[in-house]
Amino acid sequence: MAPSDPYDALAASLRRGPATTEEAEHMFRDLVRGLSRPLLAFAFRYTGDWDSARDLAQETWVRVHTAFSTFDPEQSFRAWLYSIHRNVCRDHARRALRRREQLTDPAQLESLAPASTGDVDAELETRDLVLRAVAAAEALPETQREVFMRVDVEQADQRETAAALGISHGALRTRLYAARKRLAELLSRTATADGGDAQEQSK
Repeated sequence: MAPSDPYDALAASLRRGPATTEEAEHMFRDLVRGLSRPLLAFAFRYTGDWDSARDLAQETWVRVHTAFSTFDPEQSFRAWLYSIHRNVCRDHARRALRRREQLTDPAQLESLAPASTGDVDAELETRDLVLRAVAAAEALPETQREVFMRVDVEQADQRETAAALGISHGALRTRLYAARKRLAELLSRTATADGGDAQEQSK
């Protein structure tokens, strides 16, 4: 049975081998044009900045092009693409968190916040919390991490996410509650440790 998603069908045809190199390039450009918008929207939730989001989307397409020979044409191309994109965004979040932890100059910190908010401290605190939560999510069980990333980070609909994962809405809510509770504990523990370090340094 042919894939119902036109982009799945296009990717499957491309993977099986078009007649010419020119045709292959044209087909890949069609995939990029058709599927870049959701990648940008997802990346923006990680970065809060459209330029950075475009960079992450471009990096995703580079990885897709490089790894395309490993794509199984019998599977969903969208699912494969989004999996790669999530990894790209998570890598970005980890790098951003490491950079944030290394920053000590207040002028550098202020430059990270969008000027339009008018509240640098609040913007930094919110962005830092998101980055820490994404990093801390790596410690969650896979079932909880997947639900947290899709619902709280990607802002996906709960019922649609439950259907995509093949579980009931109630099961999803249970996993999400457990994930949020565990993350709150991890973030609280990190904040306590950071506060203790700051007190030691001030002595």
